[in-house]
Formats: sequence, C-alpha cells, structure tokens
Amino acid sequence: MVASGKRFDYTFSAVNDLVVQTKQDERSGQPVVAAVLVNGEPLEPTERFWTSLYARYGFNGSVFKYFRHDEVFERIAQAESDRLRLCVERDEAGGKNRLLAVSSPTKPIVRHDDLMDTLTRYGGQGVRYADGIVESTHAPRAGSGSFQIAGDDFSNRFVLATPIDGYGLPNVYLSLLRHVCTNGAVGYAKAFRSSLAIGRGNDDVNYSIVRALDGFNNEEGFAALRQRFDAAAKSWASVYEAQSLYKHLVKLLAHRHVGWDGAALVGSASIARLLHATEAMAGQAPQPGTGLDEIGSPLLAAFHRMTGDTSRLYGLANLDALSAKRQRTLPVRCKVYDLLNFASEVATHHADEYGSRSSQAWLGSLVSGEYDLENSCDSFDDFQAFFLDRKLDGETALELQKVGG
Repeated sequence: MVASGKRFDYTFSAVNDLVVQTKQDERSGQPVVAAVLVNGEPLEPTERFWTSLYARYGFNGSVFKYFRHDEVFERIAQAESDRLRLCVERDEAGGKNRLLAVSSPTKPIVRHDDLMDTLTRYGGQGVRYADGIVESTHAPRAGSGSFQIAGDDFSNRFVLATPIDGYGLPNVYLSLLRHVCTNGAVGYAKAFRSSLAIGRGNDDVNYSIVRALDGFNNEEGFAALRQRFDAAAKSWASVYEAQSLYKHLVKLLAHRHVGWDGAALVGSASIARLLHATEAMAGQAPQPGTGLDEIGSPLLAAFHRMTGDTSRLYGLANLDALSAKRQRTLPVRCKVYDLLNFASEVATHHADEYGSRSSQAWLGSLVSGEYDLENSCDSFDDFQAFFLDRKLDGETALELQKVGG
C-alpha cells in the first residue's frame, strides 16, 4: 500500500472547539504552535491544515500576530455556525498523528482505500503518498508510443494527483517519460493541468476518477509540452535560469530533502553518518580523500560540471551582483534541455516526496514560459561562439567591467 503504516480517519468539530497548544521557540523566544487538540486529542498540524483553514474562512496567518488562536476561532464561530470535517493521518507504527486538511462536511471526499483499489485496477505506476495527496503515473489510451527529442526517446504520460483529505480537487498533469534514465518530467503548471469535478454531496467521486483514467487524452497539451522540450534543446540556458535551479538545489540540500546515488539517499545511515562527521568538523576545511569534501557537494558538483564555472567564466565572485535583466542575456555552458533533465533526474531518483514535487514544480514553471535565450542555438550552435560574441559585445563588456570592479 502506498501509504504503508498509515490510516486516515475523518472527524467533525466546530471551529471554536479546536484548541491550539503553543510552546516557546528556543531561538526567537516567541510562542509557536506545538499541537492542535481535536476532541481532546493532541495532533501535529500540517501546512495543509492551516492553508485549508485560511481558505475556508478567508484570513491568513498574520492575524495570529495580534490575536490568540482561541480568540480568532471564537469570533469565526460567532459568524459561521457550520462544522468542519477534519482528516487525521494516523501512524500505526507509533509515530506522530498529523492533522491534515479541513473541509465542508457536505463536500464529497476521495477515500484512500477506494482510491488505491481504483489505481490498482487501472495499472497506476509510481504510486506515492505525501501530505494528504496520492500521486500516480499513467499512460494515455492513445498517443503513448515513443518519440524522439534531441536524440532521446520519450513517451507521453500523465500524473493524477488526488487529495484524500478533502482539500482541493483531483488534478491531472501532463508528463513526459524519458527512457534513458526512466526520468519523469511532470508539467506542474497551470498550462499543463486539468482539474476533475467530483460532484456534490453524496455523488460517487470514483466515477470521475475512473472516467479520467479510462479515457484521458490531451493531444494539444502533449504537443505543446513536446514543443517546449524541443525548444529547450535548441536554447542555451541563461545565467538566470541556471542560478534559479542552483538556488533550488541548495535549498533542498539545506533541508535534507535530497540525497545522491543511492548510498546517500535521504535518511539513510551513510548520509547521516557523513553529515554528523561534517558537523563535528565545523570550521575546519575538509581533507581530500576523507569523503568529507563530498558532503552536500556531489549534487552541486554535477550541476557545476554541466553548467561550467559561471563565476570564473564572467570574472565575478558573486553572480547576484549582476542584475536579473543582465543574467537573462548571458549564457552558461549547457542548454535549457540539460537543466530540465537534471531537475527531472533529481525529482525521480534523488529526492524525497517534498523535494520531488518542488523540483517538478520548478521544471513546470520553466517550460510553461518562454526561455531567456529561446532558439539561440540556431544562431550559435557552439557555446564558445555564443559566449565570445556576447562577452565582447560593447554594452555587456562595459557592464561586466563595472560590476567586477
């Protein structure tokens, strides 16, 4: 089962019956939420709980800077008399029980066990669960054959993302499967998304999901996604686009949402041991050959091998010293297609659920817009020619000289 060791319960409560327990943050000294009591049971609130609560009553978290939680909930209860349906994720292995989204009791809901039966019948692949959402990958009934982009074989796929906690609708995202490394590139963007209506009240929500799995096809959408990947293979990546992916990777590494090459998967003993050793050597330069110089860096080292040492290329200690406008006009040593494949590789093989989803969201955001140096390979099929032409341009050279001092 995709959510192995998890059980999902649904309970009901008035908003003013929710009790928020706080504790003092050791760093800031400010009170932070420790748990939410639901019918007297302490539960760990998730981001989806707060997001769904804000959406339901039309406020945001800033109000808690000025009013206590019980004051806010009490005022809401005075104006809203309906009850809430809450989804509770229970860890049967003895871990923390978490509070997922809130929803209206009259809204239909997709239940986990029913969904899993449906996905099994329709051959869902790569089924995974995280934070109230089950995702599965499927082949469309038509147009699932392979085709080539930049010499690589691809096939059309689509990803069904189904919330089981009652917040939001099931969404279908267009996806491409790259056969070389079985990487899945998912278009997590509005341009490549379709939402499924699941009815009202006691309607059978399974019907909408079965209909999508049985006959989903979006030839125009798949053609648009293929066109964006084809254009990526003909476009040099800009410094701005490369820096965007670099900052995303650094963030994932900092929060340990990504590992590297199997032995360094998130949460494994090897990476934990090496991270502990690195922390113990804080302030000391890692010694070559000890393995400690590789901590946190294999992913970034591979990234820099792909893009080239951009700081050295343009003679700058900090690329952020360049304006965003200038970064968008300067190339790195790879194409946008390489950035897309790198992001999908990380998402498919080296990240946890959060890291995978956020990496695919980065990819979807990039492919849904125009690239900074779109189709630049038609004019400069060799990086060195493009680099020299751009760097020796009078305006560019002058600005780089000013920035670099």
